[in-house]
Amino acid sequence: MGEQSKPAQKTSAQRDALNARRAARELFLLAALWLPMGFFLWFYLADWLVWPVGRIADLILTALMPDAIDGLQQVRHSFDVYTLIPAERLVEGRVALLTWSVNPMIYGYGVPLLFGLIMATPGLSPWRRILQMLTGYLVLVLVQVWGVCWEVLKDMALKTGPLAARVVSELGLPDNLIALCYQLGYLIMPAVLPLMLWILMNRRFLDQYIARPARAG
Repeated sequence: MGEQSKPAQKTSAQRDALNARRAARELFLLAALWLPMGFFLWFYLADWLVWPVGRIADLILTALMPDAIDGLQQVRHSFDVYTLIPAERLVEGRVALLTWSVNPMIYGYGVPLLFGLIMATPGLSPWRRILQMLTGYLVLVLVQVWGVCWEVLKDMALKTGPLAARVVSELGLPDNLIALCYQLGYLIMPAVLPLMLWILMNRRFLDQYIARPARAG
């Protein structure tokens, strides 16, 4: 009797594992279908979505380098960085201050990725979806702030001339560290953090429908 039940248990476990793999495939397929709408909304609302990024980055940079950074000004979905550092070349015979633009959108593509994952997750109430999106957005704002701040430091250290590089060197930040932190904010964090956030916010669903049946198989 016990020997007969073992094949049945094994078949049931294999069926659960197969269903778990099917659920995972369907989830990520549905998330991919939600992505176009996520990117559309992200671009359409970009001016508002990046506003807190600019305000936080402005506070950090002006506090970090008060004698060098005059502030960040938002122009649509990008930021103009205004400094108190003279440019190397004269502009129309006058001394100009260094100014350049930073695009925070290149650090924010995790927002539509998270949107697609949350919308594809079954069993969530509308309010829970909204709460997860707001929570994820607030965390991803900090990712964009990280990217903007390190890009400004990278530009000052490597692109905008010796006067700006001297300001960064006085902070005691090596060029290798600046480059590493910039690459983390550009390549790793926007892609990895949305998935991590989604996993943390939906552990019950993952454990019930995907992880536990897969382990049983």
